[in-house]
Amino acid sequence: MELSKETGEAMEVEEPSIVNKKKHSISTISSPELNDVKNNRSDKRHKKDNFHSDALESLELQVTPTLGISESMNASSSKPEYISEDCQAIQSSASPKVSSQKLEKIDINNTINKRRNSEVATPFTSTPSFNCMIQSLEHVFKYLKTHELLSASRVCTAWHIIAMNKSLWQKVCLENSMVYDWEKFVNTINQQRTDTLNTRRMLRPSIVEDLEIFWLRFAHAMKRAQQLKFIELYKCPELVVEDIVYSLPQIEVLNATSIRNPDLIINTKTPNYLMYLNLSHLGQMTKLTELRLKGLAGIKLTALPSFENLINLNRFSLTSIKEFPKEIYQRLNTITDNIEFLEIGDCEYLTKDFAVSLKRFINLKTLRLENCCNGWDQSAHDVFTVIRGLKKLNVLELVNIEFSNCVEEELEKCDSIKALLIIPNYMKKIATTICHLIDCLEKLSKTLTHLVWLLTHDVVRITEIFINNCQKMNKHTFCTLKSSHTKETTNNIPKLRTREPRQQPGDEGTAEKEKDKSGGIVDILSVDDLWKLLNTMMPDAKIKIFTVPSYRTDRVYLNKLFNDL
Repeated sequence: MELSKETGEAMEVEEPSIVNKKKHSISTISSPELNDVKNNRSDKRHKKDNFHSDALESLELQVTPTLGISESMNASSSKPEYISEDCQAIQSSASPKVSSQKLEKIDINNTINKRRNSEVATPFTSTPSFNCMIQSLEHVFKYLKTHELLSASRVCTAWHIIAMNKSLWQKVCLENSMVYDWEKFVNTINQQRTDTLNTRRMLRPSIVEDLEIFWLRFAHAMKRAQQLKFIELYKCPELVVEDIVYSLPQIEVLNATSIRNPDLIINTKTPNYLMYLNLSHLGQMTKLTELRLKGLAGIKLTALPSFENLINLNRFSLTSIKEFPKEIYQRLNTITDNIEFLEIGDCEYLTKDFAVSLKRFINLKTLRLENCCNGWDQSAHDVFTVIRGLKKLNVLELVNIEFSNCVEEELEKCDSIKALLIIPNYMKKIATTICHLIDCLEKLSKTLTHLVWLLTHDVVRITEIFINNCQKMNKHTFCTLKSSHTKETTNNIPKLRTREPRQQPGDEGTAEKEKDKSGGIVDILSVDDLWKLLNTMMPDAKIKIFTVPSYRTDRVYLNKLFNDL
């Protein structure tokens, strides 16, 4: 009851209307209530992203300075950053100075919905532009490396969801990345169902003590990676290879082509230093299809199992083996005859019994022999006889082979070979070796379709010195230089003008007389002229000539140079 100002009588006062109540309540809205709405929204988003943030927390990778990021990648710290940015964006878009209170509520709700749609808070958005964006990013993310994929996942929620798609984690490459916690790393690849792990060019600690601990943790954690099918080990100790062979029998492809010991630098003063490798548990890897083992130093095989259980083995490579076990040939005889690619290094340490084991591989298509020098010349005849008898063998790779008269005679008879990689050992008589090899290739010109000839930098450098000495001393009786080469002294090779007759037993005196008649005159050929000469011999063949350092001759493969092999 209130008194009227005019009459002074008591009068009844009506209750405020619903509209007035709404206006009154709206006018009393404070910023903390608005923040509560936003906090509830961010909590929901946190719940939805818990799974993905847990996956990222298990990986901590350090990106190289070339990308301009020096901090470690831990995505758990990135979540609150862009969530707080969302709240700021909503606050800036919802101004309190609006005449219509209902319109203000609508604007706030619209802003929240737009932000949710733009950041893909739910997978149910089906607009055409959104689908195109998802497909485009998935296609682009396929080409990102692991540390780049993690960087992309920290941009926003949408990119995070796309980057953590399991299809993008089937193959994990750790190039330019360092893993600090191998246990969490294995948890992640198990969760993402990763089947391929490549550690090539992975960043490692520089201190020897830390490096040993690094590989011990790697080997201990990898025992739980039971879903891996392909693994590439890079510059790891021989003990890591043994642990992988023992603990991961489900592996289908095992490549360890750069085995090294952390103490290798300390022991370089001992040239006969060998790493001991025990492969006694290799027989349990029944699903193995490819095995490639190679060491940066010499390897001594202390044990080699029977291969009779490895019925799926297709590619087998053993290189840099300085000492084989006594039962090596008995073990080679147990390898399945379905093998199609065989690579044996350091053939100088093999005996004539190797040819007997090689004869079994009737389905062999590619054969690679490395370091065929010194004592290997005694078994060259038997090996090439077996090579000519393998009907399916059409790719032959001879790396660092001593191109003797015996090798030349046997190789020119291999008319079933279609693709040839030849890297002669240029330690003796460079000009004579090149001359004899050209004659051998001329006899194979009708059957060869692919040819790769590697020249070492040492050969080119020696030829350059030879040309300079001839020009200074003006001894044209010993060498002839074409006018096009008198000014250009680089990228040339020597070639004996007149071929020396093949020396037969008991013909030493006759060979010396023929050599005196020819005078041993050396012609100088440029690498381009050599390519033109071979191209004229074999117009239908694909010919490539490279000059590489001597230490890289074992890294050249025909299947990497030609796509049709």
